[in-house]
Amino acid sequence: MSRDPADIAPRRRSSRNELDPILGSTIAGDLVIERPIGSGSHADVFLARQRSVGDRKVALKVLCRPYLSLRESDMRRAAMALIREAAVLGQMTSPCFVQVHLTGVLPDTRPFVVLEYVEGETMAALLARTRRLSLARTVEIVVQVAAGLAELHALGHVHRDVTPANFLIGAGPVGELKLKMIDFGTVTRISDKPDRFRVGYDLEHPLGTPGYMAPEQARGDVVDGRADMFALAAIAWEALVGRRAIDPSLMTQRALLDYLRGDAPLPAQPTTEAEGVSTPAQAVLLRALDRDPARRYPDIGIFAKALRASIDDDREAAPPTGLLSRLFKERSRQ
Repeated sequence: MSRDPADIAPRRRSSRNELDPILGSTIAGDLVIERPIGSGSHADVFLARQRSVGDRKVALKVLCRPYLSLRESDMRRAAMALIREAAVLGQMTSPCFVQVHLTGVLPDTRPFVVLEYVEGETMAALLARTRRLSLARTVEIVVQVAAGLAELHALGHVHRDVTPANFLIGAGPVGELKLKMIDFGTVTRISDKPDRFRVGYDLEHPLGTPGYMAPEQARGDVVDGRADMFALAAIAWEALVGRRAIDPSLMTQRALLDYLRGDAPLPAQPTTEAEGVSTPAQAVLLRALDRDPARRYPDIGIFAKALRASIDDDREAAPPTGLLSRLFKERSRQ
C-alpha cells in the first residue's frame, strides 16, 4: 500500500512566533496581524496591516510569550527594555533607522511597538549569497551605517550589536542603496562604568554577537562608540575579504569570547590573504580593528571618512589602463 509522502516526511516544528495567538487578530482597533517575519531572544516581529492608513504594511515587534510565565520582576524588566528601545529609536532622524509609528500593550500585558516595514534582505543574507562585495559598495554601506550610529553616539548611546543580520539592504525609489538598521534591543547609555555591572554581565552570555564584538565588550569593560566602530569595521573586512575578521575557524560562542579576551592578532588573517583589498583600505580597517580602543579612530564618523578616502587613494595609486596605459608606456620610452 502506498503512503502519502506527507505522512512519511518529518513534521516541521513550529517556531515560537508561529504559535502566538495574536496571529490573525486585530489589535489597537486598527492593526491586522498577518504573519511572523522575525524572532529574537526577547521579542518576535510580525507583519501587520494598518487599515486606517491605506492598509499599509507595518512591522509589529512584541515581547515574546515565554515572558508571561516568568517572575513579574523579569517580565517588567524585559518590557521596560522594549519600551526604552522604542523611545531611543523615536529620537533618531537618520534615514538608516526605521520609524516608530505607535507603541501599546496587548490584552495579555505584553508591550508592542509598531515600526516602519522595510523590504530587503539582511546583509548577512547578501554576504551568504555573494560572499564578497566591491570596495565601493562596502564603503557605501559603511558610510550609511556610520552616519546613523554617529547620531546614536551623539545622543549618548551605544548599540553593542552591530552585525550583518541587524540591517536590511534594499533599493530606494531611483535604485540607490537603501539601508535600514532593524534591531535596537541592545542599545544602552554610554557610561564610564564597566559594562558587566550595567547589563547583568555573564561570562558565558554577554550581550552582543561574539563574531563581531569588540574585545573590551567581551571582557565586560567600559564600552562606548568605538565598540560599534570595531563591529562595523569587522563587517567591512568580511565583505571585502570574504572571511570573518575574528578567527573564522572558531564556531562556538565560548571559543570566540576566549579569542577576543586574549591577545591573538586581529583580524585573524594576515593582510596577504586580503587579496583584492587596496592597501589604503586595509590600513583604515586595521586601525579600526585594533584591540585597544584608544588606538582606533576617535569616532565612527572619522573612520567612515577615512575608508571613503581610501577609494580615492587607491585610484591615484592604480596604474593606467587601456588607452591611458599605452600612452603612459609610449611616454616612458621617450
